[in-house]
Amino acid sequence: MRRLASAPSSVSAVVFAVFVVVVATMTAAEATGVIRVGMVAASPRRIASGQLWLLITSGLIVQKPFALSLLSFAALGALTLAVCGCRVLAWAALLGHVTSTLIVYGALTLVRVAEPGPFAGLWSAPDYGVSAIAAAWLGAVACVVWRRRAPTLAGKAPIVISCAAIAAFGWMLRGHLNVLDSEHGFAFMIGALLAWRQVAANFAPPETLLRHRGQLRSVFRSV
Repeated sequence: MRRLASAPSSVSAVVFAVFVVVVATMTAAEATGVIRVGMVAASPRRIASGQLWLLITSGLIVQKPFALSLLSFAALGALTLAVCGCRVLAWAALLGHVTSTLIVYGALTLVRVAEPGPFAGLWSAPDYGVSAIAAAWLGAVACVVWRRRAPTLAGKAPIVISCAAIAAFGWMLRGHLNVLDSEHGFAFMIGALLAWRQVAANFAPPETLLRHRGQLRSVFRSV
């Protein structure tokens, strides 16, 4: 069997470090007033009006407390790089943030069409932060570790407890939740799905290997 993710290459580490620096720079620029949140934040109204670039820029700023949020984000990203590899790290960040946002915005739009009253205040509320990216990374790591641990309650329980503890830590940092925060659940599932596909590609079950070997033998005998 092949390992899921080899040791991160220096190129992967540098690319990840550059991304963290970009997030730190954007966060510092927003905190010092160089840029305003309104310039980079998404919202259901803005995305519906076609400002799709905000799906990217909204994921380049951490929310308060800045230092703790940035450090925990970088640590989780480094863990994801080490456990899952650069490809899962990158795709989980992109799809976890963008896709989960579009799913929630799409659902909110349907609710607004049917009944404009509920969640009216969220239609134009600025939505930004790296939490969906972090949720996708957490899902990817949890998936890989879940597959590696023994198939027992004692083997799986620490994973569930760790994910719950990290979610509680994130909630304490933010201090409030609303409907838009449901994107974190979707991001977690997206990250887990991406990692699951990677696991399936890199780990062939023994019975599958035996079946393919038997098929090859049959081919050679017929020849």
